[in-house]
Amino acid sequence: MDDTDIAELLRKAANGDLQDLILKGVKLSDGTSMEEVRIDTPQDATMFAEILRRPASRKAAVDEGAHERGERRREQMRQSSARLQAQAPPQEDPISVLARVPRKKRLSGAIARHLRALKHLRRLEPNTIMESRHTLRILLGVVGDMPASSLNVDHAREVMAAVEHWPKNATQVPDYRGLSVKEIVRLSKENKEPRPALRTLKKHWDRLNVFTTWLTKQGLLQHNPMGAIEQPSEHTIDAEAESRRPFSHEELKAVFGPAFSRWAAKWPHRYWGVVLGLYSGARVAEVAQLSVADVLFVEDVPGYVITHKIKGNKVKNPSSKRFVPMAQPVIDAGFLGYVEEVRAAGLTRLFPNLPGGNGLSYGRQLSRQFSAFIKTQGIDEPGMGFHALRHYLVTHLDRTLQAQRMKLGDRNEAIGRITGHYKIPDTTLRNTYVDERGLPIPSFVEPETLSERVATLALFSPPVEIPAYIPGQFAGQLKEAAAKKRRAERQETEKPKAKSAPKPGVRR
Repeated sequence: MDDTDIAELLRKAANGDLQDLILKGVKLSDGTSMEEVRIDTPQDATMFAEILRRPASRKAAVDEGAHERGERRREQMRQSSARLQAQAPPQEDPISVLARVPRKKRLSGAIARHLRALKHLRRLEPNTIMESRHTLRILLGVVGDMPASSLNVDHAREVMAAVEHWPKNATQVPDYRGLSVKEIVRLSKENKEPRPALRTLKKHWDRLNVFTTWLTKQGLLQHNPMGAIEQPSEHTIDAEAESRRPFSHEELKAVFGPAFSRWAAKWPHRYWGVVLGLYSGARVAEVAQLSVADVLFVEDVPGYVITHKIKGNKVKNPSSKRFVPMAQPVIDAGFLGYVEEVRAAGLTRLFPNLPGGNGLSYGRQLSRQFSAFIKTQGIDEPGMGFHALRHYLVTHLDRTLQAQRMKLGDRNEAIGRITGHYKIPDTTLRNTYVDERGLPIPSFVEPETLSERVATLALFSPPVEIPAYIPGQFAGQLKEAAAKKRRAERQETEKPKAKSAPKPGVRR
């Protein structure tokens, strides 16, 4: 294949007529040999065509910095091609696949029509259209120029995962300029670029939702895939990027080693928040927002409810509402005594020193503090944090139940009732259940399965010992929080009331 043939293929790829173009045995004008180059997006094709057109004589004319950037880009492309070649399964020839799909029905064609439609909406600001173009460029780069009718929720999740790693001003930073979308995301992860601001993530979600809604109205999609993806918020995005693995036994021993007592000695959320996270598998936001009223006895079993009934509380989804029985090690450590100390101080929340409310997650600070602490214990893998406690409980309960020959579906149900992954059937019995005193019990408490949850939790036996809690240990912090609460209440009552406007025709 000569240079003319390569140039023609790159032209088609840049126009979106080809997808997943693979070139082998390419030699650049500066003598660089590339065994294989994979072109994923039109942007890849445009960039590589520019590199091929660069004459050899130009090499000496460019400044040293530009030359180094070019070398980095070529090296990144070589590494990317090698990784993709090793990871990609055998696929049908993309040229023959796309030949069966007219361009107007592919994603690139739908995006072009959508952007033209936005331009005709006079109420839209030009910046909004630019934001849509940016988001949809990432979409196309992540999923490829597939048939628009094939777009589904998994593709949408891939895009939202990619924008969480999109570096700031990527098109202007030399190291990212000219790279494909996938390569920018990979390099950003390697460079550990900071997560975009919540406002930016919301914009990406919004522009992607506008596009998929448009596709649905055009009849290209039966359902809007964004309907299954929650809009980014302080609740859905904590300070840590959730890891997908639990702590190892040795890591957990390090977490609850001698350093834990020193780290948790001053603040109740550090001590009890982490202990509850381990023995319940609750999410960091669920633990941090607990109130005194959430701790109760059901059928003589102590536990706490995860609910959104109290102002400022949030739950991830309806299945998250649940009653979590208290594990015996938590009771033995004196947690119920601490609850009474909070009640006696006149406080509402169990961890009153945590900031939150007004749209902010109460778990944000606890998540950050715990992540910073475990790094001091040698656990510095990206994403490892409070959520690894949840994965630890789920993993080891599942193994224990499996050893008892419990079937997979029954294991999922038993553990899900504790962690909030189980959807409770809606029945008349649950809607009218009352306790032995005749008081109503919320349906999500599920008293009829409570003994099973208690028995399941009793199987959880991590190889750690909770440091002894000293009654009154957090008296100073509770006193400080109570004083702050009284000041806030006093300021609220002392606010001048707004004067009502006089009625027409009435003199004052």
